Amino acid sequence: MNDVRVEPRKSRAESKAETRKRLLDAARSVFMKIGYHGATLDMIAAEAGFTKGALYWHFRNKQAIFLTLIEESIAKNLGAVNSLLADGTPDEIRKRIGDFVDGSDDREVLPQFGVELEIEARHDESFRAIHQVLIVQHEAALAKFLERYFEAIGETPKLPIPELTAALLTIFKGFALCRQNRPDGPVKSGRIVRILLNIPAD
Repeated sequence: MNDVRVEPRKSRAESKAETRKRLLDAARSVFMKIGYHGATLDMIAAEAGFTKGALYWHFRNKQAIFLTLIEESIAKNLGAVNSLLADGTPDEIRKRIGDFVDGSDDREVLPQFGVELEIEARHDESFRAIHQVLIVQHEAALAKFLERYFEAIGETPKLPIPELTAALLTIFKGFALCRQNRPDGPVKSGRIVRILLNIPAD
């Protein structure tokens, strides 16, 4: 007699978390393909394989989904770069940060979503208010990382930290906008960011 393995039933909390993740993954895909303005809740629900009612159970509107994605992306991005400072010599830290920077154009959705947020903030007061809060929080967290980074490698930044922080965010968003309009373009942000972070180009 063969034993039949029965998969344990998921708890309500587990099912809810899984549904939420599928909706966010679907929203990320839709926003990346056609942008925030062109995306609809129907598109996101269809991409996730759910009804729009299921989407409303987790998010009150399209703005809430978009802002959740941005907040989670900021946290993930900062967590990743901060982990690269954990141990190692200055050269090892520079190498890890450099490798991370080189892959950012192909990996990160945050700069592209940042561009979308900047555009929407010009036309929507509620977006503008949220945008200001997110930008201030993101700049503060990035500035703290940059302070730790330059302290770890024992060097002085080429610009004061507040200016360097603003420059990096602008560079990433600018290149993200270029990639949307010229997806096959050869220009990458890595070389410029390496210069600003005192990391030799490979």
